[in-house]
Amino acid sequence: MAVSSGFSTLVGREAESAVLREALRLTGSAAQVVEVVGEPGIGKTRLMAELAEQARQQGWRTVTGRATEFEQDVPFAPLVEALDDHAHRAGAAPADLRPLERVLLAGPGLDDSAVERFRSMRALRQALEELAAPSGLVLLLDDVHWADPSSVDLLEFLLRRPPVARILLAVAYRPAQVPARLAAALAAGQSTVHRLRLAPLREPDVAMLLGSGVGAARVRRLHRLSGGNPLYLEALRRADAGPAATPPAGSVDAVPVDGPETSAAVDTVELPPEVRAALLADLAAVGELDRAVAAAAAVCGYEIEPALLAAVAQLPPPATLRSIDALTSRDVLQPVAGTGQFRFRHPLVRQVVYASTPAGWRLGAHARAAAYLASVGAPPRVRAHHVARSASAGDTEAADTLVAAARAVGAQAPATAVAWLRAALRLLPATAPSEHGDLLMYLAGRQAAGGRLDDARATMGTVLDQLPAGHPRRADAVAWTATLLRLLGQTDEARLLLADELARLPERGAPDALHLCLQLATYAVMRGRLREAGELLHRVIEHGPGTAPARIAAALQQMTGYGTPGDAAPGQLIDTLADEDIARHIDLFAWLCWSALYLDGPHESLRRLHRCRRVAVAAGHGYVLPYLLSAQAFAQARLARIGAARHTAEEATTIARLLGADEPLALALLTECWLLRCAGAYEEAVAVGEQAVAAATSSRVWLATARAMLAFARIAAGDVAGGRDAMVTAGGGPQLPDLYPHNRLMACSVLAESAAARGLPAEAARWADLAEQVADPGRDVGRGLAALTRAYARAAAEPAAAAQQAATAASVLVDAELLMEAGRAWMLAAACHGRAGDLSTARRGIEQALAIYADDAAAGPRREALALRHELGLDGDSASGVELTAQEARIAELIAAGRSDVEIANQLFLSVRTVRTHVTEICEKVGGPDRATAASRLARILPPR
Repeated sequence: MAVSSGFSTLVGREAESAVLREALRLTGSAAQVVEVVGEPGIGKTRLMAELAEQARQQGWRTVTGRATEFEQDVPFAPLVEALDDHAHRAGAAPADLRPLERVLLAGPGLDDSAVERFRSMRALRQALEELAAPSGLVLLLDDVHWADPSSVDLLEFLLRRPPVARILLAVAYRPAQVPARLAAALAAGQSTVHRLRLAPLREPDVAMLLGSGVGAARVRRLHRLSGGNPLYLEALRRADAGPAATPPAGSVDAVPVDGPETSAAVDTVELPPEVRAALLADLAAVGELDRAVAAAAAVCGYEIEPALLAAVAQLPPPATLRSIDALTSRDVLQPVAGTGQFRFRHPLVRQVVYASTPAGWRLGAHARAAAYLASVGAPPRVRAHHVARSASAGDTEAADTLVAAARAVGAQAPATAVAWLRAALRLLPATAPSEHGDLLMYLAGRQAAGGRLDDARATMGTVLDQLPAGHPRRADAVAWTATLLRLLGQTDEARLLLADELARLPERGAPDALHLCLQLATYAVMRGRLREAGELLHRVIEHGPGTAPARIAAALQQMTGYGTPGDAAPGQLIDTLADEDIARHIDLFAWLCWSALYLDGPHESLRRLHRCRRVAVAAGHGYVLPYLLSAQAFAQARLARIGAARHTAEEATTIARLLGADEPLALALLTECWLLRCAGAYEEAVAVGEQAVAAATSSRVWLATARAMLAFARIAAGDVAGGRDAMVTAGGGPQLPDLYPHNRLMACSVLAESAAARGLPAEAARWADLAEQVADPGRDVGRGLAALTRAYARAAAEPAAAAQQAATAASVLVDAELLMEAGRAWMLAAACHGRAGDLSTARRGIEQALAIYADDAAAGPRREALALRHELGLDGDSASGVELTAQEARIAELIAAGRSDVEIANQLFLSVRTVRTHVTEICEKVGGPDRATAASRLARILPPR
């Protein structure tokens, strides 16, 4: 079907339209993602509009935003546009947008920490979930290859941690230009992805679009010139592909088709000359002032305010409005419904117009835009885009504007802050080195926060060159530089930097010398060089008696085995030191928090961890947050708060990804692996464990621990023999010397359990022997785990004695606040009592375990306890011969309760895809022809909760 003006019919895209309809249908049960991929002008925007129209007709709420080439330094630009458009068109209540405004507009009270960025993204995800109720939400983001880094961060987060709501996310981009992180997230995301790669139109499609009145020779010519690209085809048809397509040149205000400025002006897409001329052909038919207004509009932004346009074009408002009318009549500009603003009919038109304006004129136009925005009171973050493109060296007022703008967006958009800080530094005179130093330090912090660790390290190199020996900030700058090196995986280089700086200091007892000694000791502990760490700590104690560093060193010595009984415990030290002492040595306190967790238990540790987190955030040390959050997650897990622990671990992983450093990412992922195992999501635990090992291999830190966590997950998932061998390899041999003591004990108990289950009592006994050698008899954790391990070894031959020993272990582990392991001990005690015929005591053991597993997120252990109760005949019911795995049983229970797949995924922290696979298997096992029948039968056969 032909059209006379524009191509409103999706000719040649029938298959893609069908995919869109299917994606909308599937989003009724799970979040979906649509990728629309193709070259400029191929029809991505038109297909996105088709999706929006289909969604609106079905009652969906739709919001649309677009990234633009010339606003890549504007934080969250496409999302701001999408939600602003939603507020104008859909009449959203202010409460709907309040959390979004806080995130997208960088409101007051935001800090520069990575945790703030994570919480902002989580708040935005929650707000999108609320917007999706009750009719569903379609979020369309076009040209995301131009998205600013903060928008890429958010999209990556939404793809890896999809909203639990009826949301369809549609993104359109050019594949050659899409950011690598976004491409990886699209490939690894948890939602179902529908990828549409748009190909050029075929000649018959072109003929249909042009209509029956166009001859075959002209169809062939236009198809050849356009390459089957719909936008190019439309432009060529509009211009009639003739000489008149070239607008007149020779005026500063004219828009020449080509010129020496074009290629150097901006990074625009390469267009065939005929197409460039055709895209500008409509300007040839309007006057010189109208062309000047078009050029000014290209400078103003994607959506254009007439008052700003008049100021940039240097025309009175009435004349500007007349030119807008002329440009809209030629379809160069189009009104934005309901806003009083205008935009170019297509981003490529704006690109060509902007690139074709003379560079000098463009500089002045940006300056006029900045001046107008300042005159109406626009904040620095709004003006910065134009200031950065127009200010000259020595303009300190412009530099102040850029710095203020960078600080305003630094929390949510560190990459944008970096661009504006660099622009400010170029403007400042060379005679202000102290001001340069402060800005460089802040710049390095924002580079690190944005995941540009190499850039941050280079910036800190400049800082160190500017700070002479003895400068009050030099030691802190050296320590921060060493931290950056460590995060980059260059631990040896970091240690050498610290040692070299320490050797330069003349006084061993000087505060800077003590500080550097502590930093070096931390590195030695991390690398397992405990004797070296002990010597450094002793030096601090000897040369700084009574100082905060000496007290810290005494507490840290307990981790090396070279401490003395009178030394302060790590936890007590955290309680007594001032915030500034903790902030200066935050790396050490991350380690001390881990030590205190095992020495003092989770309740006290959680309180101290919260304090250290607060101090780290206030001091701008976001890089340490994954370490503190991982410790917090393990503390919560010890208290069987698996749901809360998983939320904390999610925060740690997201922040680590934002930092772009493998070392904290490895720790966060291995934490998630352990928690998934605790929750009973064994397949996901294995997948996340493999990611943890990959990150740890790259960073050369946490490798043994990551491999051990993966081995735990593999054993739980059923690969007992492979997991056992992997655990021994991770531990460095049969004695597991490479594992931290607590993990070593945990490994002994798990390996004894698996050996006993395989009928290998001698092997189980060997693991029990090792546990008793490793355990500290003076601490409940060690005594409890050793007793549990021995009970597994005795279970087959001496069930009654094993039951008693397991019950004793459970009581000790409860006292030690290691509740998930206490649950394992109660389960073993119940099983052994059952084999010995003591069913009443077995019932009490199962009830004790169920009380520990009360958290909904502890799905797997709870189902295993219910299964054991049923196996022993203690629930008075029958499963009618249906055999379900622990994971299936938990999902079956929720199906019977009437929960949807999305609700089950949300409650159990699984992907919807995983839940749907399990639902299919469950329906087959119970013999239900459909979900409703299966739910009815499950309600009858499952043991009561």
